[in-house]
Amino acid sequence: MRITIAGEDALAFRLAEALMEDHDVTVIVPEVVRDPALERLDVQVMHGITSSGSTLKAAEVHNADLFVACTPKDERNLVACAEAKRLGAKEVICFLRRHEVQTSEAEAASLARSLKIDQVVLPASRLAREILKIVMVPGALEADVFVNGKVRLVKHSVEAKSRFDGATLKEVGVPKGTVLVMVQRDNERFIPKGDTTFQEGDKITAMGSLKGINRLLTGYLTTSNNEHDARRAVVVGGGAVGFSVALGLEKAGWKVKVIEADEKRALEIASKLKSLVLHGDGTDLELLREEHIAENPVLIAVTSNDEKNLLVSLLAKQQGVARIVTRADKESNEWLFENVGIDVVRSATGAAIRTVVRRVNRSEHDLMAEFEHGDVKVLRLDVPESTLPVALHALRAPMFAIVGAILREGSVIIPQGSDEIRGGDQLLVFCQTDCAEKTRHFFESQASSPKDS
Repeated sequence: MRITIAGEDALAFRLAEALMEDHDVTVIVPEVVRDPALERLDVQVMHGITSSGSTLKAAEVHNADLFVACTPKDERNLVACAEAKRLGAKEVICFLRRHEVQTSEAEAASLARSLKIDQVVLPASRLAREILKIVMVPGALEADVFVNGKVRLVKHSVEAKSRFDGATLKEVGVPKGTVLVMVQRDNERFIPKGDTTFQEGDKITAMGSLKGINRLLTGYLTTSNNEHDARRAVVVGGGAVGFSVALGLEKAGWKVKVIEADEKRALEIASKLKSLVLHGDGTDLELLREEHIAENPVLIAVTSNDEKNLLVSLLAKQQGVARIVTRADKESNEWLFENVGIDVVRSATGAAIRTVVRRVNRSEHDLMAEFEHGDVKVLRLDVPESTLPVALHALRAPMFAIVGAILREGSVIIPQGSDEIRGGDQLLVFCQTDCAEKTRHFFESQASSPKDS
């Protein structure tokens, strides 16, 4: 696919990096931009005014299968997309990075239709949506849904004295309707087997039905006396992300406090929220103590400053907040924050990039989601009609891949080892990214010939 990206900062460069391996990518940047990060990319670079018709013509945007405008200026992105579409680009995606608080994705979609833009991406809204999915699941470190909510994915730590703590998988088993697809212990990731002994702090990723996942969380991974289900949260940062998160939690019945450093902004969002909005500095330890921060099961730090988010998170952790969700837009900070013990780290940049990558990969009809900074995926794969029925326990994939769900004639099966894969099935497969191509080939071409070794 031929892809043209107009943008001059880290978001544009990271998007180009995510796409350049499998696609022919051109990046348009202003004349003054000479960034070493851009020079390291395997892309064609064009210099010029990103919204100029002459620049877009020189970049042969008329031959582009996809044009993405993601400069820091929303107006420039809108003009660039309209011009690219007029010149013949097949699809255009416009980023709105500085939208006002009242701008919704529905309004953005309406704007896109009026300008013949195929998709408008609001990074702040995408990030808020990811955060809400995780926060809504008690204690979750990751959460997603597939097949209209019929299949759930969740990542959760093994708590001390829980049923899993110190036990083997064979001894404990798992509740019906769940599949354990990965265990993360320190920096190691592996698929659990019968003789796997779980330890406190192991991070378990599972797929399953809503009922099965709830049983796994409450009966196997956590202790009965935990208070993670208390629906209270503190949001530090009342910008577009913080406002959207607070609003989403309110709608779900949560009690929320928002701390915003800018007085004008605090007054603005206070008129739009039912939640208590405090004008103050989230890094002020005395303020956090006065607001009894430790009594809240969740703190969400989503200011536009990575360093401030980290400091807020570390202070909250010191005060005893059980779960912390932190925004880190610099790519290097995503890893750093996790390494110093922050529970969940998310990026507006990363959320926006994942949106575009999913759209680009829709031609493959298989990429459902990516996790662990892109290191693992959930794929939806078609089993050839000619495949003979084969039990899962006999179908031993020679790579890091495990079937999390079988879709058959409108029904969803959360499989056990004795369940069969049949011709015409669709599979949701959890796999390591570097095994994705082998996984596709194995399940789509070799599923009818299971190996015994």
